[in-house]
Amino acid sequence: MDNEIISVTFLVLCYKQQDFIDDCVKGALAQDYPVSEFVFSDDASPDDSYEKLCLAVERYGNGRPVTVRKNAENMGLIPHFNLMMAKTTGELIVLAAGDDISFPERVSTLVARYLAAGRPSLLCSDVAPIDDAGRATSYQPPGGEMCAMLNIREAAESKFMYLGASGALSRASWLRYGDIFYPFAYEDLVLGFRALLDNSLEFIDQPLLYYRVGVGVSTLPEQVGADRDELIASRLKEIRLRHDVLAQRMRDIQQSGQRLPTIIKTLNKRVARLAVRVNFYSARWRLLFDFFRRPAAFWSGVKREARYLRDL
Repeated sequence: MDNEIISVTFLVLCYKQQDFIDDCVKGALAQDYPVSEFVFSDDASPDDSYEKLCLAVERYGNGRPVTVRKNAENMGLIPHFNLMMAKTTGELIVLAAGDDISFPERVSTLVARYLAAGRPSLLCSDVAPIDDAGRATSYQPPGGEMCAMLNIREAAESKFMYLGASGALSRASWLRYGDIFYPFAYEDLVLGFRALLDNSLEFIDQPLLYYRVGVGVSTLPEQVGADRDELIASRLKEIRLRHDVLAQRMRDIQQSGQRLPTIIKTLNKRVARLAVRVNFYSARWRLLFDFFRRPAAFWSGVKREARYLRDL
């Protein structure tokens, strides 16, 4: 039924977003749909994000069913995400970051498509990009329509799925696959692939939020003017991200029950080489085991990172 009311969780994860959280809360709590629960969770921000979050909820709450919480210590994106998926109850979980601004019709539009499309695993939408000052920008991030056009072989190695800030996840999909196991992955790179495994992703070609460009926990450090240590730290972050995303995709293929041996073989090879490259920077002693267990991956990974350091 088009007018069916379902249980919706509006989940905002916040970390070091004190300058933007007021607008985020205002947009979230202005929804024109009867959201079952609004949950705002701060990952132990070292700035005033949590205090400003509480003030914003007090200002805009207006009797809405709101929960505000803060982790006792910083967990990181994926452990925080897993925790909040366990603590929330909605059939559909609308996701938001603490630096973006949802339009009032965001939830109602997502729910309408969710019901019309037969309760898909994941929905995402277009966005209206803004800069850190809230001004419209000409930058246009890639949209979820790209993800919908990928076949599963392409998606398995893709570095983009959909814009995570625009996503809404079905509880059924989350329960089918479970927590994200690898902590350095990004949730959109995992959830988008899971939805493609299910052949169950919907893209709404309509902006449903202001998306802030160039800020947020998934933004890689700016490399212009960075010193050697900063460049190496950024390099390691990128490699860990890639490793954990591909390793999680292998795990999810197995969980899906699909037989995709060629894709698994390719991913396993990629993950082995990435593991060597991670060890090159973070645990050199493990390279000895890599040398004996996976010599081809060892030589490939070590040569690549030695060349990178030489060229710095």
